[in-house]
Amino acid sequence: MRFSRLAIAAAAVATASLAAIGMTPPATAPSGASRPAVATLQPGWFAYRPLGDYESNGRVIDAPARATRLDAPLDVMVEPVSQAEYARCVAAAACPKLKSVDPAAENLPVVGVSWLEATAYAEWYAAKTGEDWRLPTDEEWAYAAAERFRGEPPRIASGDDFARRWLAKFDADSALARQPKAPQPFGHFGLDTLGVADLAGNVWEWTNSCYERRSVEAGGEARLLTRNCRVRALEGEHRTFMSDFIRDGVAGGCSVGPPPTNLGFRLVRAHASAVARMLSGVGALFAAL
Repeated sequence: MRFSRLAIAAAAVATASLAAIGMTPPATAPSGASRPAVATLQPGWFAYRPLGDYESNGRVIDAPARATRLDAPLDVMVEPVSQAEYARCVAAAACPKLKSVDPAAENLPVVGVSWLEATAYAEWYAAKTGEDWRLPTDEEWAYAAAERFRGEPPRIASGDDFARRWLAKFDADSALARQPKAPQPFGHFGLDTLGVADLAGNVWEWTNSCYERRSVEAGGEARLLTRNCRVRALEGEHRTFMSDFIRDGVAGGCSVGPPPTNLGFRLVRAHASAVARMLSGVGALFAAL
């Protein structure tokens, strides 16, 4: 039986798509682990102020707010990755060892993790489960945080509103001082309206989003000036940025406010319904051949 070039190409696309979304043999949790609780985020619009530094006419400004959409259902871990879960990755020789990890701490988030180490865990967990687990983008994290999303505190800028902006930044930085110094047990900060726990509290969480600097032109277009993927966005009490290899926030840097003391993470994956729609599209393509 002969296949057309289009059919062969479609088959290649389908195979690549299945691999990209983690559709491999039956998923199993890593040895000794239970599957994490997952909240499914449905598609929808939300208000979002993009990450990074923005300028206009030589002045630092707040990023222009915009309506942003989550286009497909997304699963997000209800809780950050625990110390015990990370320890299993270490035992499998897939993650670097950390001094702060207690293999028995199932109810405490892993902290002191660099972006590189969080990414190593995501790759190991995805391979073990056969699912496309990864770090969220900043937009996905913001959507999951719902009413708890804060973004970056207002910038200090010159002009008539200098005092207002300075006071707003002072209030934001003062609020950070009330955050517990040590990581708290899961659930300490409660659930948001989407059923995700401890967002904007407990630990700062790594995202996959790179630092950017943009210039807002006269017509309102934000022109990209710099993108640095050795620096990634962190989300928590507010948004900040950190070098991808820094574990200790005190030794690193922070674009706005005090440096974070706890660096952790949680993972996301494409929801099954989004996968089903993709497969349906592939099936329709074959049917049309």
